[in-house]
Amino acid sequence: MKKYGLAAAIAAISVSSVTHADEKNPAVDENITEEVVAYGSYADSLDRAMDIKRQSATVMDAINAEDIGKFPAENVAEAMQMLPGIQVARSRGEGLSVSVRGLGPQFQVTQLNGRNLAVNENVENSGQDGRQFRYDTLPSELISGLEVIKSPEARLDEGAIGGIVNIKTFRPLALENSGAVSAKLTQSDLADSTDPKLSGLYRWTNTDNTLGILFSGAYSEREIRQDRSMNWNWIRGQLDSADAAQDFSEVFGNGRHRPTLERQNKERMSLASALQWKSSEQHEMNVDLLWSDLDVEFDEIGMDIELGGPVSNATLIGDSLVAGTAENTNLQLSRESSTSNHQSLSFAMNNSWTLDNWIISADISRSDAHSETDDPIRRTRLRLDDVAVDFDFSAGHKKPPKFSFPVDISDAQQFPGRRIEYRTIEVDDSDNSLKLDFEYLTSGVLSSVQFGVAKRDRERDYKRRDIRVTDGLNGVVFDDSYFESFPVSDFGKGISSNYLDNWAVPDGDKFHNEFFGSDLLSQPLTNDDKRNSYKVVENITSAYVQGNFEYDLGVPVFGNLGFRHVRTEQNPSGTSIVNDQPVSVDVTQKYNKTLPSLNLNFDLSDEWLMRFSAAKVMSRPSLPDLRPGISFSTDAPTASGGNPRLKPYEAMQYDISAEYYFSDSGYASVTGFYKDISTFITGQSQIVNVNGTDVTVSAPANTGEGEIKGLELAYQQVMDFLPAPFDGLGVQANYTYVKSEVEVAEDGDLVSQPVTGLSENSYNLVAFYEKNGFSARIGYNWRDDYLANNGVGDVADDYIDEFGTLDMNVSYEIVADTRISFEAVNITDESIYGYHESKSRPGSIDHYGSRYSLGVSTKF
Repeated sequence: MKKYGLAAAIAAISVSSVTHADEKNPAVDENITEEVVAYGSYADSLDRAMDIKRQSATVMDAINAEDIGKFPAENVAEAMQMLPGIQVARSRGEGLSVSVRGLGPQFQVTQLNGRNLAVNENVENSGQDGRQFRYDTLPSELISGLEVIKSPEARLDEGAIGGIVNIKTFRPLALENSGAVSAKLTQSDLADSTDPKLSGLYRWTNTDNTLGILFSGAYSEREIRQDRSMNWNWIRGQLDSADAAQDFSEVFGNGRHRPTLERQNKERMSLASALQWKSSEQHEMNVDLLWSDLDVEFDEIGMDIELGGPVSNATLIGDSLVAGTAENTNLQLSRESSTSNHQSLSFAMNNSWTLDNWIISADISRSDAHSETDDPIRRTRLRLDDVAVDFDFSAGHKKPPKFSFPVDISDAQQFPGRRIEYRTIEVDDSDNSLKLDFEYLTSGVLSSVQFGVAKRDRERDYKRRDIRVTDGLNGVVFDDSYFESFPVSDFGKGISSNYLDNWAVPDGDKFHNEFFGSDLLSQPLTNDDKRNSYKVVENITSAYVQGNFEYDLGVPVFGNLGFRHVRTEQNPSGTSIVNDQPVSVDVTQKYNKTLPSLNLNFDLSDEWLMRFSAAKVMSRPSLPDLRPGISFSTDAPTASGGNPRLKPYEAMQYDISAEYYFSDSGYASVTGFYKDISTFITGQSQIVNVNGTDVTVSAPANTGEGEIKGLELAYQQVMDFLPAPFDGLGVQANYTYVKSEVEVAEDGDLVSQPVTGLSENSYNLVAFYEKNGFSARIGYNWRDDYLANNGVGDVADDYIDEFGTLDMNVSYEIVADTRISFEAVNITDESIYGYHESKSRPGSIDHYGSRYSLGVSTKF
């Protein structure tokens, strides 16, 4: 749905601001003192990011505007992949979320200028992410920089076992130029589309530079295509043997295979503004506004192959049934489409006063996010039951399976109607806070004392309803007018040259127009609708005290010691079904946590810095996990529910690092970290008979303990010591090793396994060259395999194989302040591969192709 025309919008200007009067004492409010800095190169921005890291009181990493603005980055998540300890989760080739030190997106806190953000939910396919921020709603062009804070301070908001990602927007008084504009065209080779992207920024200041206003915006369109070979679950005892002498009760069989063509159109518009006023030497006010609107049109064409026994001519690899003839197989044509809209609006105002030795800050913010299906999600299903199908998965996880069917799968007349499903989802999320911070500047060992209080209200209102239509559909054979031609001629060529590439395609619009009426939406909500909807209200009150110190123990020592106390009151409400009757459930629970933190930094010399930190940290349960009702799947006999009595994740964490700053633009560091998890949350499952069907019901519960330990290595250098023209060379490199073990529920027992989403090894390599207006960079990002989902009972665990991507950027300043650029993402056309515990049990193959961009930008 396109509601807006082309808007004037912004470009990432090559500028960043120095925000702290004393970076070794980051407690000094960032609004008090500013310095204008204009970067002319990527190397300059690396220098500034290195300075921020060097002078910080905590273990952290930073990126500045030149890093984001010039690197191939569709959004902020993709920009962060160059930092140590950061792993990016991609959806159809675009970075969607980040993990810090192996902990998934739900364990991070994403802030905008130090304030928490409401979260847009995934309504496209009904998945729920809860607290994790969707980075595709925020374009990188609006961002001046970001910090990833890995060791907390008492003054910082709680909620992150992994880390705090603080995204910064531009401040008008910190900019040197009046504005900037840019335009870019992107070609996606698989989607075969050319997509526009426009951005712009303008700022005004008065003559004495005490009042400034900034407006910026970005507009983009993007067409995405992904070809997938999907295998859902390998299950022990899934298939029976046709040979009485064979016992498959301990053999893993494939649950369902689906070739899938996914196409998506995105239109994103974002606007930001900032007002900055220094009314006197003692007072400063900052007002920030950010608005974003993302429209997503999604279309998925697939065919489910549901293998059913008995199986003859069986071939086994170990305990995996990889080939044979499945006698009772169901073939289902599937078409799913949706149009969703995601809007977010964040407003914040900060006032700060410097009064003698006191610094006082008052901050108020409101953030709202709304996600909904503009029209109902449509799922059209036609199915042919009980046919004999030859299958062969023996080629391994990097090749799709082969099938031989007794019917022509492109002949629509072979597939009688089954049902049409309609689903509407509407999610409102809000995060509002009020903070009062005080700092008293002293002399001596204790340089300042900080204390403050905060009140934060978080609310999630999730509404979902499902409508199934079978009348006039079930068992009916429809003529060709209800179907359309397969929309692409090269499906699966990036997966395999002999993969399934054509089958009957339902015309979703025709089925919808004939079988859907507005009266369906006016019907009373069913019990399932009530059970699938919920609301969570969360009220958080916090207070902290923190002492910042500097002392000479033979070597300068600086850091902080503090305590944060947090009281959380959660009120999940919804509907459960008892004896087929809806029962309203309204639960209130409260818990208090005291979170101490210590950061010690030793300035051993001008080059060497040692750090040590220790802190108690917590992450609150995902909001969907707190819902009191149970949701049933429409595709399989499974159900999932929440647990409104969940307690938060808790851990003690420790960091120790050595940083060597050997030049103005070069450093090397090594950091060891350990997280001792005392409370973890995992899913527990049991089989329940529901209306005569055995349903596997899973729900989260507080379970066992765990630990995460790891090592981060980082190196950065500009080779300015080399003779010209080689003095423009530079390199960035980092490597992360993470080992984890947590206790999860498995068949009623606690067993140890890795944390989901965690790659044990990952690294990033970037080489760049800048000279005489020419700039070139090439980067390779790699992570090894990781556990994606923990299997339940006899279901095998789901893994994603190792993955690496090669990206590049080239630009040239054709005239002063005007630059042309070329970017390429996933140059080697890599696919993402999955498997189920064993690589003889294939998972999904996701192929999304390469992306190329040509752009021009100018500053004025």
